[in-house]
Amino acid sequence: MRLPKLHRTRQDGFSALEVFCAVVVLTVAATAFGQSLVKGLCLSDSTHQRALAQQQARSVVEDLQGADFDQVFALYNASSADDAGQNAPGASFAVSGLTPLANDADGQAGAIVFPVSGTQLRENLTLHSLGMPHDLNGDGVIDAANHAGDYRLLPVLVRVSWRGPNGPMQVELRTILCAR
Repeated sequence: MRLPKLHRTRQDGFSALEVFCAVVVLTVAATAFGQSLVKGLCLSDSTHQRALAQQQARSVVEDLQGADFDQVFALYNASSADDAGQNAPGASFAVSGLTPLANDADGQAGAIVFPVSGTQLRENLTLHSLGMPHDLNGDGVIDAANHAGDYRLLPVLVRVSWRGPNGPMQVELRTILCAR
């Protein structure tokens, strides 16, 4: 005859509580992995878009540097009144592969910025992004005159702004062109 056991022995297998805990841990781990994968893909897309923007901005700076210095401002400013019948590229440009910001007035991701007031190239403007105010014609005086016809230095900001996977993004290149 067998005697009854006083202590209960552990049965083979897992209890419902152990299975539940294992499922919770695996769910948390899978969610974290999925989020890091999605963030990694977004980062990859952002990096690709930033590279496109930088490449196009550099290309525009090279175009500015390659243009006839005395005509750079007239060719690349926002006004068509001073183009003198030339096919001027103007102050904005498209960047293939990037979506311009929704509130962009011209629908182009790229912009070329000069120190202007209206259509006048001015020395006396306070524009820290362009290092202004600055003597543009080299006469030793910073004045309020229009220097579109006599500049010897030309500060330029090339900006690309677009809607990226995580919101608005922007790349800026600054340079100062000078007469050779």
